[in-house]
Formats: sequence, C-alpha cells, structure tokens
Amino acid sequence: MEVGDKVALVTGAARGLGAAITTRLAQAGHPVVLVDQDAAVEQCALSLQSAGYVARWARLDISNEAEVMALPALLGDWWPRLAILVNNAGISPKHEGKKREVIDMPLDEWRRVLDVNLTGTFLVTRTCLPVLTSHGWGRIVMITSQAARTRTPVPGAHYSATKSGMTGLARVLAGEVAGAGVTVNCVAPGRIETSMTAGVNPEVNRQHAAGIPAGRMGKAEEVAATVAFLVSDGAGYSTGATFDVNGGSFMH
Repeated sequence: MEVGDKVALVTGAARGLGAAITTRLAQAGHPVVLVDQDAAVEQCALSLQSAGYVARWARLDISNEAEVMALPALLGDWWPRLAILVNNAGISPKHEGKKREVIDMPLDEWRRVLDVNLTGTFLVTRTCLPVLTSHGWGRIVMITSQAARTRTPVPGAHYSATKSGMTGLARVLAGEVAGAGVTVNCVAPGRIETSMTAGVNPEVNRQHAAGIPAGRMGKAEEVAATVAFLVSDGAGYSTGATFDVNGGSFMH
C-alpha cells in the first residue's frame, strides 16, 4: 500500500495532541479522518483541507456503541482503505484546576472517564479491526500516559486506571493481530503543553517542569512525531511496546 492509500483515523482530533497527530499524518501524505465529539472537529478538518491536505471528519461520542458502529457508513468509500488507527481521545476531569481524590470521587465521574477513555477505545478498535486486518498491513497506536507507568500527582485515579487499561489492551491485542501484519503500540506522553494541561494551576505546571530532566514540558508536535514513526513501514518490527515521550521524567 502506498502512503496515499493508507487512511488514518484519529480520535480526539479536535484539539491538542489529536490535532497535532492528525496534522503530522496529513503532512506525511495520509488521508486523515478526524473523530471527536467536539463541534470544533469540523473546523479542524476544514483547516487541513484549506491547507491542501485530504481530510474528513466524523462527530460522534466514542463511548456510544451505536455511533461508533456507524463509522463504516460515515466513511463510505474511505472505509476499505483504513489502515491506521490512533486512539487518542480521553478526558481528565479537574475541579478548580485540581483532581478529585478517590475518597471524594463520585461514581458518575469515575464511570464517565472509563466510558470514554477505555470503553471508547475498545469500541473504536473493535469496529476498525476487520478492515485493519484485511490488508496484511496495519497500525494501531494507543495514546496512553506517563500516568499509566508510574504515579503522577496531577491526573485522578480514574484517568490513570484507564491509561493503564489501554496499555494492557494494547499488549493483548498486539499478540492477537501480529499474524495479520498489524502492529499495536502505545505512546506514553509526560507533561505536554495542551488544553488539558492548561486547565491545571500554572504553578503546578511550573513545579512539574522543574522536575523534568529536560527542564521543560513537551510539545504536542513531539508526540505526533513519535506516532508518525510508529505508523511508518520502518516500525513494522515494533509491537506490544510503549514509547515514552516525557523529557526523561520517567526512566526505567
């Protein structure tokens, strides 16, 4: 398959990491599908189109099974060409810029984070698997988090639990689809400058950056560059792995 034949679908693509990843894949020559519940996803796709890239969008809630299962119909003639899936969508609720600790966490907040971050990832992946495994070549990338690798003070327990769950899902899935020529890997960003981190108290971000060996927070484009490598032909022998993008803040 040529690059222009490999359609890439990115969830949570309306802003932040998702927007950066989608842009990078479009620049590499992939037709891109931007999926998000946010109405801003349409404008993001239109901006890519106006820049000369090939892009479509689908506005839906990935935690809704019926909406996810409608993806093949929504993409139409693009669906048989789907070869790359980037599971990026995720939420991390904050209250006045701070997480809720487990003792204070309402069940509905816990469930909503699991529904979007973990169940939504499962639903999108399950829906895409038949076409991804049909080419003899495919790429799945899970955007997890440093919070899936070690304790971090900013995200809540629900966020960390879902990102750890995505890592486990990726390991099992990698073994299931390796024979079909599909790789499944995780990218675990550390502290990255996005709208999600912008919602945190600025002093928290400053303190966090001071403890990173690189001395700064990361850029969304640096995460996107790692994803671009993992969906390339050159990454065909890497699967079931987690790639850290955190400025050295988690070394193991």
